[in-house]
Amino acid sequence: MLLIRHSIGSRLLCQTELYTIVNKGERWEISLPVDEETSSKILNFKHELNVFQVNETEKTWYYSSDAQVNYQPNEKQLVILADHKTVYPTITP
Repeated sequence: MLLIRHSIGSRLLCQTELYTIVNKGERWEISLPVDEETSSKILNFKHELNVFQVNETEKTWYYSSDAQVNYQPNEKQLVILADHKTVYPTITP
């Protein structure tokens, strides 16, 4: 699952199971399909986004310090180029 949150207050802007993350050397390209309304919300906060990839064994936090977030309207695709990645193990009871 991928979660995009506003870093101030942790407001959830998008949650999806449909996404790709591609390693681009020192960066990670995160792509997901979104509608224009969702993309507008995300782009309004592009300087203040936290992106989390969550699965059963770990939670990974991605961050774009230079706010490289773009919407491709023809493809209805949001693309985030993150330059920070931190992996946290998920605690199981």
